Amino acid sequence: MNLNKRVTGPWANYEYVLLKDENTHVGWIEWTSDKTFRLKKNLLIDHPMSPYTYILPPEVKIPVEEGIIRVTPEKIVREVKIPRGKIFGTFSGQFCIVDSYEPVNPDMLPKPLLSKDEFLHRLTYNWHGDVTKIFSKEIAINILSCPKSSYGIGGIGAQSLSPYGGRQDLIILNRSIKNLLPSDFLGRNKTYMYKPIRTKHDAECANNDFKRGVSDEISFNYLFNLGPQSQSYLMPTQIPVIIPEARYKPDKWGLDRDVFDYQMSALLLNPYMEENIQDKLTKILRKTGEDILRKSSLQTSLDNTGLLRLAKAWCRLEFKQSINEDDFSKLKNDFEEVFREYFDIVEDAKETGKTYHIPLTPMSNKMRLTVKANRIYKLIKKLSRENDYKRLSIEIIRNNVPVKEISTYDLDKGLNELVNAGYLLMHKNYTEFEIV
Repeated sequence: MNLNKRVTGPWANYEYVLLKDENTHVGWIEWTSDKTFRLKKNLLIDHPMSPYTYILPPEVKIPVEEGIIRVTPEKIVREVKIPRGKIFGTFSGQFCIVDSYEPVNPDMLPKPLLSKDEFLHRLTYNWHGDVTKIFSKEIAINILSCPKSSYGIGGIGAQSLSPYGGRQDLIILNRSIKNLLPSDFLGRNKTYMYKPIRTKHDAECANNDFKRGVSDEISFNYLFNLGPQSQSYLMPTQIPVIIPEARYKPDKWGLDRDVFDYQMSALLLNPYMEENIQDKLTKILRKTGEDILRKSSLQTSLDNTGLLRLAKAWCRLEFKQSINEDDFSKLKNDFEEVFREYFDIVEDAKETGKTYHIPLTPMSNKMRLTVKANRIYKLIKKLSRENDYKRLSIEIIRNNVPVKEISTYDLDKGLNELVNAGYLLMHKNYTEFEIV
């Protein structure tokens, strides 16, 4: 299904409500100039959209970063175009002069029709055999992704493993996941993209998309082993997808509309975590991970940014806007459940010599940095080491960068590159930075 070509649906539950006549002037702002904007009914794509171009008079001010709003029109102006020789015309343009506006709380939008458990069941409904909820959770976290945040571009990386079958099972898994997604998300999309990685070329393309920041969120799934010569194209993965001893039989109905509704609603969520909650959560998940690693005798490390990504993806699955200490136990249990099976398989692979996996660890050269970004990174490491900084403000970095060699533009671009590449964490809207 192509979302931008829908006429009569299917619609997500919140789209259906926003398309009602009483909500004609409600939607997410998309600025077309500093004084004009359109209203989108879906934050993730460009369709559907309100038919009006909204014009701001000088006395009405709307912050550029404002999200979903309700506009009160002062006046609506329509341009009519009547073809030569015809008596009926069409509106060639519809304009609305804004009288006022009010922000709309996204929490007021209708929730998905399915519960979380129903959603997980539907994800793997077409797999028949020894299918567990763990398998459904792995797929869910991979496709529900995580939002852009302090760690840079959003998205969840997965590595698919086929312990009971072979390459054909990985091909079938890829087909089953693609059947869960609208075609818009499988191609270039500025808000969310899903990229199955089947070849070295796919890995190179995904890596380039990350470096250029073509989308706010890029989730991906390794479906094959890259050779040692391709290690520089590896992006870190956060979760395994372990194919059960089962067979996949697609139904004739195509995209499940209720699964689509849940995913579209979950992708709107940008879960928030207080810094002290992040620190406590990281310690708990890191200890849990280290316990599993120790039991499986693996010499591997877990990435802090990966833990934050998983936590935010888990919030989307649970349909939560924030995470608090009451959630720690459940999140810890889910984390253990998913990774224990993975580490058991990896240990078995070490003993038997199988090679159907790659470690879920970030590669030190996972993304090649530009020369200037590399220089900025070395400078930040030097400043942190010599001054015992945990974080550095943009002012400190700028005051220590040689201006003749690295301009303000190059500095901003380089810092953004380092965040997206996973070398730095960004805080307070790119005004403070921390080494990962």
